[in-house]
Amino acid sequence: MKKIKSEVTRLTQEEKYLLAKMRQMSAESEPKVIYQDRTYNEGDLYFILPDAHYPMENKPLMKKVFKCIKDNPPKGVCISGDWLDLFTLGSYNADSLGMLRDITLTEEYEAGLKGIKDLEKVLPKDARRMFLFGNHEDRYFREMNKRDNGKYGTELKNPIDALKLNKYGYEVLTNWKDDYFMIGDLAVTHGVYCNIHTAAKHLQAHGGNIMFGHTHRIQTHFTKHHGGFNIGCLADIDHKAFTYMPRMQRENWSNGFAAVRVVNGKAYAETIPVRSGGIFTFNGKMY
Repeated sequence: MKKIKSEVTRLTQEEKYLLAKMRQMSAESEPKVIYQDRTYNEGDLYFILPDAHYPMENKPLMKKVFKCIKDNPPKGVCISGDWLDLFTLGSYNADSLGMLRDITLTEEYEAGLKGIKDLEKVLPKDARRMFLFGNHEDRYFREMNKRDNGKYGTELKNPIDALKLNKYGYEVLTNWKDDYFMIGDLAVTHGVYCNIHTAAKHLQAHGGNIMFGHTHRIQTHFTKHHGGFNIGCLADIDHKAFTYMPRMQRENWSNGFAAVRVVNGKAYAETIPVRSGGIFTFNGKMY
């Protein structure tokens, strides 16, 4: 039986040091953003968009999501990681690249940038824009740490530059395991745990309200005062690029995203699951 390689790569101490320096250099090259305490108006609306995996996004669903955002102008939006797949940089995809022989890194970046531009068409100009790296964007840093990365020439760009995130005014956080944005009293992060009770695990580890994607599953867990929300993904779950994962694991994946309203500084989260046929409802309307 062929073993499925894990996404987690064992690094030496030297490699860990070099990778940390690479992230630091990337962060230092970005415009500095001063994160201030924010005041919220009654009912401010935010949309959280998890795991689109461009160019393997669920195209019909993304059109509906953008229509929903246009119909319900938000105070802000948070892309919570894995907007890009970066399939061409994936170490454990090496045996499956033949299935996608025609795809290039440039095409992956172009698809992700088109997604950003489509989102910009429906976002209010003064909306807050937040972008978290996921483990798939982090493939860029891992590739830069390799000695033979020069083979990519000008194709190997930082995702921040490739998606023109600075141009569009995004606040960007690049440490996918540790970083998060606060929306009211809710921490939005990419996610790190993939166990069966992942919402409970993230809630227990974080100690407060938390929302994440990463596992491509939908799950909610509450304690007396806090909630953990695993909000699914916006990828094409049936795309052949994901067949490196066992079928039984993919059977548990679900499309979805989330809306968050902030009232008196507190976040009220609504997971928006996508049902059969790519249908979801929000604010009394079916999409």
